[in-house]
Amino acid sequence: MSPARPDATPAVKPIEISADLKVLMRRLKLGQLLDTLPERLALARSNRLPHHDFLEMLLADEVTRRDRKSAQLRAKAARLDPQMQLQAWDDTAAVSYDRQLWAELTSLRFLADAYNVLIMGPVGVGKRSWPTP
Repeated sequence: MSPARPDATPAVKPIEISADLKVLMRRLKLGQLLDTLPERLALARSNRLPHHDFLEMLLADEVTRRDRKSAQLRAKAARLDPQMQLQAWDDTAAVSYDRQLWAELTSLRFLADAYNVLIMGPVGVGKRSWPTP
């Protein structure tokens, strides 16, 4: 038997979910939580989480999942190219651009301030990769 690593997370045995609970969760449109519920229950039990903390953890999982799904659906409806992401931008690319303006645009502060952005430029600079209605 090998010695336990101090940083290793102990294996937690998943808990079986009853058929009645599955039906109730699906009726409440929480069926996607069933994928992680056994592990979350086991984690809560092993860490002796209070009920309200466990419920908060489950609901936070669901909100995160719904937000992610909503963003995916909006991006698809806007016909955004999945390959065109701000994180994929190569800062070392041999192109000239206003770095301060780029930093301002990528901060997305204009959304919080309820401003529109108009992308303009000469032919062949990649404006077409931005979403259009």
